[in-house]
Amino acid sequence: MGRLIETLLTPTFRWSIYQNMKTHSGFTLIELLVTLAIAVILTMVAVPGFRSIIQNNRASTQANELLTALTLARSEAIKRAANVSICSSANQATCAASTDWSTGWIIFTDTSGVAGVLDATDVLIRAWEPLSGNTALTTVAANNVQFLSSGLTTASTSFTLLTPECTGNNQQVIAVSATGRGHTTAAACPP
Repeated sequence: MGRLIETLLTPTFRWSIYQNMKTHSGFTLIELLVTLAIAVILTMVAVPGFRSIIQNNRASTQANELLTALTLARSEAIKRAANVSICSSANQATCAASTDWSTGWIIFTDTSGVAGVLDATDVLIRAWEPLSGNTALTTVAANNVQFLSSGLTTASTSFTLLTPECTGNNQQVIAVSATGRGHTTAAACPP
């Protein structure tokens, strides 16, 4: 045993191991090509699934943006003890008489003039830009939602958010009840 240790510690033996490692390090061309082929195959399998994940996250994020706006409008109505409305807006300065909310929306105090319309005496609270990614955000009949000073709405409303190439249960439905509370639910994408 002692003789083996003495042999391993000699400079000549260590030098021969170093030379041996030096001549046999690296990859061969075949090993490199096989590794690249496996990486390409794995990438091709993962990319379509990753795209679906990105679109589903975008839909959830955009649905939450509208829900945040509705919650803000309700809380502003209670805080200001005045009617506050949220409406679809194509220019982020006036209301659009449209059920297409993908162009953006605005929140404003709605204390005088026509209900659901930003009049000269009303105050703009906040504006949202149009949705990205060709996302459709529509409602059946409401081009505005009005919150009373009590936090209640004048009518319950629901919105449908649909991203392009929607799959599975990734359509988002944003509903506002007559009590003023909003929530989102996932629904099956249309065929």
